[in-house]
Amino acid sequence: MNILKILVQTIYAISLDAGINYFPGKLNKQIKTAPYVGAELGYGLSDYTSLYLQAAFSYLKLKENKDFYGLYQFIGRTGIESSEQLFKYAAAGIGISLATVRGKKATKNAENYMLSTNESEFGWNARLKLNLLRIEKFTFGTKFHYDEIWTKPKNSSLLQAGVFVSYTH
Repeated sequence: MNILKILVQTIYAISLDAGINYFPGKLNKQIKTAPYVGAELGYGLSDYTSLYLQAAFSYLKLKENKDFYGLYQFIGRTGIESSEQLFKYAAAGIGISLATVRGKKATKNAENYMLSTNESEFGWNARLKLNLLRIEKFTFGTKFHYDEIWTKPKNSSLLQAGVFVSYTH
């Protein structure tokens, strides 16, 4: 049996979410709060833990820099969280993140920035998922993701807060 078939067979939940990005610290002075959309797969590891693979996309607008119309941001996350069998209405998790940002050029001067190509960095993430309503195999709730991305000269922080709908089979 190939690995893709095994992965597809062990998915226990598929989820879609949407919310807002907030950048604590100095990035808040440079980037406007913006919406994000995301998708997630959940894999059962044991009765008390599960693995998540999550991806989120945002189009960010800059407050001061006029060399770019905006930034395309992609965040990929994977990690381990407590299962719903441990806590009925909440799950907490921790994992690793990959953030990729690319600027949408507005001027010729944009070529002087790394953002004119792709800038990718790793980091870690923590998350909290609250299940608010269940209707048969669908769960509705809210998620909070905190990412600390290892950028230089200082780390970059990102907080995403949103709502989700999840289908569990």
